[in-house]
Amino acid sequence: MKEPDYIALDMFWNRFNRKYPPNKKLYGVDYGGYRNQAEEVLFYDFAVQFYNVSFKYKGTPYYLLIDNDHAAVCDCNFTEEYETFTDAVELIENYRIDGKTLLELIDFLEGVVTE
Repeated sequence: MKEPDYIALDMFWNRFNRKYPPNKKLYGVDYGGYRNQAEEVLFYDFAVQFYNVSFKYKGTPYYLLIDNDHAAVCDCNFTEEYETFTDAVELIENYRIDGKTLLELIDFLEGVVTE
């Protein structure tokens, strides 16, 4: 996958999400500088490290795939893509559940983990 523009390097050459950066001074290190596990998994593991992700919202499971040239919402086997986006951040900002984006729902997601 071509490195998206939102990925930058810190002074130690570690990759991080420039658009949604961690804040270890405010949130500590428990979730890599993010407020909670959902933010860490979506903003870092999915968007920067390119790990596939699963979570539940109101009991319904969702699966996010990161591929060579796009990100997608897909089935539990990560084989059938239902909706595609240019990259992970575009998916987080634009994929809607119940009329709200993942960004708006992040505090209500359950069991957000990498696959």
